[in-house]
Amino acid sequence: MSWVSEAANDAKLLASAQSQEQNLIATYGLSQRFDWRNKCLELINALALAQFNQCKVIKAHFANAYSMAHGSVLLTEGLLQNIYNDDQLAHILAHEHAHLTLNHHQQAAQLVQNPPKLFTKSRINKFYRYIEQQADLTADEWLSAHDRDPLQIHHYLLRIEQSTDEHSNDHRKLKHRIHRKGLPIEVKEVFWSNK
Repeated sequence: MSWVSEAANDAKLLASAQSQEQNLIATYGLSQRFDWRNKCLELINALALAQFNQCKVIKAHFANAYSMAHGSVLLTEGLLQNIYNDDQLAHILAHEHAHLTLNHHQQAAQLVQNPPKLFTKSRINKFYRYIEQQADLTADEWLSAHDRDPLQIHHYLLRIEQSTDEHSNDHRKLKHRIHRKGLPIEVKEVFWSNK
């Protein structure tokens, strides 16, 4: 691929990310929970997640996080209502940051633009499962390097799994990501008790 076509693809990816962010904000609105946004920014700085230049919280009831190719991270209120400690949010942020540092957005765009000849649903699912595993492993390493507990996230994931429809794609993805045994006691911090 030439330098010009790579630059054009990057520009399309950034424009698409900005459009997706605007659509999410238009659909759900921005949250007034500035304490959550400030905690997000605090952890981004503490973890040196340099690819993120801003954090926004949207008023969606479901639990999700979005890393945008232009450096934004969006968190839903539903996600933050299920957080019990900073290490859980730190893991989510490090996971989303890993999608940027590992170029997952570019890989997904490339897969869509130039699909292999046998572009089956199972191959797509396998690709997305792989990048989620990569992001989880990278987040585990990042938290450990910053003296944080990477296992605390599994308490959060267990909570989300129980509130997710049994037949949804998110549930199937979560099922393969959760450690169920040998977890430390879940830490419950005062900041997160004020929902």
